Amino acid sequence: MPGLIFRAGVTYDISHTRFEATRELLVRFAEGRTTGVAMSLTHDGGAQHHLFITPGAPITLVE
Repeated sequence: MPGLIFRAGVTYDISHTRFEATRELLVRFAEGRTTGVAMSLTHDGGAQHHLFITPGAPITLVE
């Protein structure tokens, strides 16, 4: 299952659809076409996190 590592190294399992959407978001950041997006993700233990991702935020996509 694909994953997303955000800021402090917390890894979230994400669906393939959300993975592709996040990849597109990073392209939009690089091209200056967006300023940010809010995402709700769940990680180990069912804790839900609300993330606001902005340009320059450290994000790693794990295929």
